[in-house]
Amino acid sequence: VLAGVKAAICDGRPYPSSMATTPSSFLPPGERDGTSKEETGDTDKNEKEDKTSEPEQKKQRTSPKTVAAAMQPHVMELNPLLDECKIYESSVEDIPDEEFAKYDVVVASRLGMDQAKRVSAATTSGGGKFYLVDCFGLSGCAMLDLGPDHGYRKEVGKDKLSDVMKVDPYVPLGDMLNLKLRDATGRWDKLPPKIWATYRAYLEYEAKAGKWSCVDYADDFVEKTQQWLKTESEKPTSSKPFSEDYLGNEDDLRNIASLATAEVSPVCAVLGGVLGNEIIKAISGRGEPANNILLFDGVDGGCRSFLLQEKNN
Repeated sequence: VLAGVKAAICDGRPYPSSMATTPSSFLPPGERDGTSKEETGDTDKNEKEDKTSEPEQKKQRTSPKTVAAAMQPHVMELNPLLDECKIYESSVEDIPDEEFAKYDVVVASRLGMDQAKRVSAATTSGGGKFYLVDCFGLSGCAMLDLGPDHGYRKEVGKDKLSDVMKVDPYVPLGDMLNLKLRDATGRWDKLPPKIWATYRAYLEYEAKAGKWSCVDYADDFVEKTQQWLKTESEKPTSSKPFSEDYLGNEDDLRNIASLATAEVSPVCAVLGGVLGNEIIKAISGRGEPANNILLFDGVDGGCRSFLLQEKNN
């Protein structure tokens, strides 16, 4: 949440059960499990006899049913000059493209590939910027789609900016996700970065299984990921750049599966801060943006930009 920027929240997950395992939250402990006085309506006698109007008291005693409703007052508290924070309590699938096209910036998390492609295309069609970000264990990954017309001025010295430049090359998020893993290489990366390979494995599993990976689905994740890695590594004109054990053996893959929903607060905070800076640059048009992947490694504390693009044969 950026101060002075009007926010909207889309999260139809049931509250408070969906917040039980989320470490990075605006909600205090009492609200995270739904036991606070405000959530349960358990106010003392003096509170019941105050001069607040009856409709307002009823509103205060009403417990939120979704995560979006629970987060709304806290987002508004962070933006006291703004008098509105719209919420969508339905699933992303139920929100039409025209609604996303209204926003300047859309940040999404735990979104499957099909919906990520749709929302990204809808957002950028209206001139907006789309960011897909997730944290898993000590790692995190963010995908950035600033749209084909995004312009910015690069800092070339103290208080000096370049002429307006375009993101080059520009790769839509849909093309990023359609890129074969074997082609996710660069000048300093002869093989796909492990963090990107892990995140793509999560997205691929969600696309095939219709659910996000977790420890309960570890065996299924292992089977589907090994099949996917085998397919992704196949290259008809040369030797395989990697094999189905690129992310480790079966035990390693089970561990990866269990980390898919394991969000560590410091990792979320650091990557969130980096992403917030990228959003400010995108909104202001000042500063060269990352293009088009951010990879965060909590082991060494490094966060780097990585470019996904089709390689010339």
